[in-house]
Amino acid sequence: MAQLWYKFEKRIKKVSEDASSNEINKLKAEGYVQITDRSNPENSKVLTKNKPQLKAKAKPKPKPKAKAKKK
Repeated sequence: MAQLWYKFEKRIKKVSEDASSNEINKLKAEGYVQITDRSNPENSKVLTKNKPQLKAKAKPKPKPKAKAKKK
């Protein structure tokens, strides 16, 4: 049986069971997810999910420098 891969508003791609990991990684990088139901891909069970893309971390605000104490 073949693997079914789907991307929102795109066609379903059918990949053979013995596909290389390079092909599968390429599909994942393009945003495809593996599904079970070909007739209703948006509501079918998702077998593999894409990892969320990492957001850039916000830089911390600089701490104010301590004022010199007067004697």
